[in-house]
Amino acid sequence: MRNKKTNILLVVLILILGLLIYVETSKPIPVNWSPSYSKIDKIPLGSYVSHRLIKASLDDSILKDINQPPYEYLTDNPNQEGSYVFINNHIDFDKSEMNQLLAWVAKGNTLFISANTIEKKLLDTLLIKTDQETSYDQVTIHPLVALVNPMLKKESPFLYDRNNYTRYFSAIDTTHATVLGVTQIYRDSLLIDQPKFNYIKHSFYKGNIFLHTFPEAFGNYFMLKDGNYHYTQNLFSYIDAQKPILWDHYYKAGKIFNTSPLYILLNNKHLKWSYYFILIGGVLFIIFEGKRKQRSIPIIPPLKNQTIAFTRTISGMYFEKRKHREIGNKQILLFMDYIRNQLRIPTDSITEQTLSDIAARSNNELDDTKNLFTYFNGFKEKTVVTPDDLIELNRLITNFKAK
Repeated sequence: MRNKKTNILLVVLILILGLLIYVETSKPIPVNWSPSYSKIDKIPLGSYVSHRLIKASLDDSILKDINQPPYEYLTDNPNQEGSYVFINNHIDFDKSEMNQLLAWVAKGNTLFISANTIEKKLLDTLLIKTDQETSYDQVTIHPLVALVNPMLKKESPFLYDRNNYTRYFSAIDTTHATVLGVTQIYRDSLLIDQPKFNYIKHSFYKGNIFLHTFPEAFGNYFMLKDGNYHYTQNLFSYIDAQKPILWDHYYKAGKIFNTSPLYILLNNKHLKWSYYFILIGGVLFIIFEGKRKQRSIPIIPPLKNQTIAFTRTISGMYFEKRKHREIGNKQILLFMDYIRNQLRIPTDSITEQTLSDIAARSNNELDDTKNLFTYFNGFKEKTVVTPDDLIELNRLITNFKAK
């Protein structure tokens, strides 16, 4: 009688589980509103449509897709000219990267950034401040956007009918900046009567920097809504289409490629739930079968790591015999191994470019890096190595790694 009740209960649990899986797999797939801005994403905030339209309107050799960090690309291509385009919900360069981009713009090139949040160090350099417009009498905030050029301006501004932050430039350097576009919260009419700057052109030495705070303009949803593509088209018309346009695919919230081998399973809802069902079945099998067959496992203590003790013994032996040169040479060899394995930089030949790469990847100044390698060379050429030389060598290496 007991076994019969158990079987009935098991059948009921299986039926309930199957019903839950059926209900879950039958639900419509919700719309993904995650900000991606990737050229391959067809979700509302992907840039599949804008990228294809811009590419179709240009020569094949003009638009270049860049999948590596701008620091690496500009280092590998120092003579590259044109416009570098960054579109994402957030753009954040490190110090070395920003300095290299600004130096590239100063030669006469163009930097275009469209993002809700723009690198603060860049804004501080250009004497620009940003803010966010709010409304206490509206539950939802729908931004209106428009360009100020009469040749590009439409009769009424463009409406983004999704609840969205309305960011703008609250302060600009009027001696170098030109206002190209404005924004405002929608208030029952398609009219911008209290404009806020959301698109500016800032001259920087021989080049120009375009800053835009509404990247949703490049999203699929905005592009396909009514005639909104006119705004994006006119917005991008300030970029010189006769020179190469470098379209960034590195600073993107959405992945351009999938690194997980489970992507194929998890991308299909039927395969995904089959995979989950197998995992659930495996867990249940372990729970019920493991109680009957599991046995105590003896605890085997792991072998002790004697590496540190061995190293101390060897180093003490060298030090007692006053083999300071051998100790220093081994420290230098270990540091070179650190450069190769941790920083991924070959050390077969130490050139100016090698020193520049080591400084950038280790977050050290180039002069400090050169001083360190100069000390290495001087250490190897010394006829007599003293304990003070060895201590100084250890101090320089330790300070270099600490950064």
